[in-house]
Amino acid sequence: MKIRSICALSAIGLMTSALTISGPAIAEDVVEFNASVWLPATHPLAKHSYVEWLPRLEAASNSTLIPNLFTGPVLLAPNEHLSGIRDGIAQVGYHAGTYTPADIPEDNVLAQVAFGYSDPFVAAFAITEANMTLPQLQQQWKDNNIAYLGGYSTSPYALLCSRKVETLADMNGVKVRVPGAAQSDWLASVGGVPVNVPSSEMYDGLDKGQLDCAAISAIDLKSRSLWDVADHVTLLSLGLYWSGYSQGANRDFWQSLSDAQRQAFFDTLPEAMIDETIQYVEGDAEALAEAPDHGVTIVEPADDLVKSIDEFASVVRSNAVALGRDRFGVEEPDKLLSDFEAIMAKWETRLNDVDRSDRDALVKIARKELFGKADASTYAMD
Repeated sequence: MKIRSICALSAIGLMTSALTISGPAIAEDVVEFNASVWLPATHPLAKHSYVEWLPRLEAASNSTLIPNLFTGPVLLAPNEHLSGIRDGIAQVGYHAGTYTPADIPEDNVLAQVAFGYSDPFVAAFAITEANMTLPQLQQQWKDNNIAYLGGYSTSPYALLCSRKVETLADMNGVKVRVPGAAQSDWLASVGGVPVNVPSSEMYDGLDKGQLDCAAISAIDLKSRSLWDVADHVTLLSLGLYWSGYSQGANRDFWQSLSDAQRQAFFDTLPEAMIDETIQYVEGDAEALAEAPDHGVTIVEPADDLVKSIDEFASVVRSNAVALGRDRFGVEEPDKLLSDFEAIMAKWETRLNDVDRSDRDALVKIARKELFGKADASTYAMD
């Protein structure tokens, strides 16, 4: 991170004449920082959350925040986007929280119940508010020297496979890349073989036969060219993914900024969150429409396979409580889930009549009712 100083003219100094400048100057630090997202630049969580967002952030800060963006696993590996930001290798970045469950156990408890949800818009609002307001979650990020700034939600995960998977019997012995414990437990319950690898390894795994399927959003057929190695898509909803953060900042870096610079983050994050969510939904539809032209067969799951999902969804919450209590030692995991569920219910009601394709309306709500409630002078400053 490099810092240099410039002088910004005070409003007092402008006076009435554009040619006469008087009064004191206000010193403003110009901060150059590293931002890292290990996904390809075309992916929603890179394109909208970083490639398009960072120029808006720079503009909103009057060019006092100068980001250097690294896309792909160039600066940090996928599982290093907690420790690497904590230690200041990158100052801002995206992290998939299920890659580091021991470090952020509360996050991983909430990640499990994503299996039972299907609306990414409601989820993105809810998980962001939860992480920015619930004491347990705020303490978790503080313990890791992270300022949580923005959340996200993927679209529902499907099965992208190198072979046809239609019935419950077809799942027997199938090697599937899964994102978390809930999907792993469901897969084991139907005879599949969970493979826990970063999503960055899906392509090679499918190509080399180390994986038969990947549980991921359909948009990845196109954004990560998985249709080159997966010629079947089973439209089975395996829940959402919202673990970690879309934007997290090194806490020391965050606290070194001025109030105005921190406010620039909150002023520009609403568009990033809404745009990435819209692209997930629209990108799924686009990828599925184009998939047959790439030799991909769309498979509707049989009733017995769908039933296995429905039955497992009924025990996901209790499993999450047990995971938090027995494996991670989380204090009051049931209360954490109840607090989150209340926030989720609030956003389900608030967004019930909002057109999911109305970007301006969604951004306005996010700006006023979510990010607009954060105080740049006090948030994550302890």
